[in-house]
Amino acid sequence: MSVDETAVVAASAERVWRAFADHDDRAEWWHYLYLEPVAGGSLEERWTDEHGTPVVTRGEVTHAAAPKLLAFTWADEGQEASTEVEITLTPLEAGTEVRIRETGWERLPDGPSLAADHRAGWRVHLANLRRHVAPG
Repeated sequence: MSVDETAVVAASAERVWRAFADHDDRAEWWHYLYLEPVAGGSLEERWTDEHGTPVVTRGEVTHAAAPKLLAFTWADEGQEASTEVEITLTPLEAGTEVRIRETGWERLPDGPSLAADHRAGWRVHLANLRRHVAPG
């Protein structure tokens, strides 16, 4: 089982990469994510769930190849296993295709429910990214 989301953004792959990799740039559209965009780098996301409970998600960057691929593992505190995320940037005439694939749900007892939540979250992040890097 995987979560797969794709969006085309009106910006170059280099610009989209910077939106993910640069702390100040990323803070403009995904303000609660800390990420070191190098293999072995740490990742931490602090957010609040639908019940108002603070959640901390931690992980590690497994691959970073500017401006094409960013991959990492992550898991919420207390979660039994992590999932793997791969973000692939493909240049197009109209901008850049951003493809997100998250796998590993079968290792989690509530995997299908979490996968649905993450799918919704990735859609929000992609919409925020699209607005952030849009020209003008």
